[in-house]
Amino acid sequence: MSTQTEISNGGALVFLRGEEDADLAEINSSLLLQDGVGASIPMLGDWSILLRLTAKDRDGMKQFFEERISAVKGVADFEAYCCKETWVASGEKSELKASVCAVLEVDSGSLAGLTARLRAMPEIVEGNVVDCGRRIILFLRGNSSREINDVIGGEIRLLPGVLRVKKFNVMVN
Repeated sequence: MSTQTEISNGGALVFLRGEEDADLAEINSSLLLQDGVGASIPMLGDWSILLRLTAKDRDGMKQFFEERISAVKGVADFEAYCCKETWVASGEKSELKASVCAVLEVDSGSLAGLTARLRAMPEIVEGNVVDCGRRIILFLRGNSSREINDVIGGEIRLLPGVLRVKKFNVMVN
């Protein structure tokens, strides 16, 4: 399995929470049709949907948040992270069954060494450095939730510079 990565800059990840009686399928499809939305991923837990945005600059993303997300009926709350750096593993992971999104609060002073170690982990399919290097949002894939939990608890949490980890289950096709 290759650990080579493709690195890019820009874009944003937006976690959305629907109101209690909201039609999440309708919210998901209406947002996915918006210009600038690259993907809309249903989630389980604290957040309902994770959006991947593409924009030329921060002003374009800010405008998207203010004009489009705020206007969608049924969105109770959202949290947005502009991506300073994104890496995507080139290895094939489509056969794996479980998928998790983890938000790491990190010591920004150890960011370079930490991201190098995270890039080498075969379970990580994508990493996003956000919040001026104070957080890293990871997407992990594995054969089971237990396998991913073992990687998060037994490896990622123990890395120097990782202060806190919050895990979210992602619904995959």
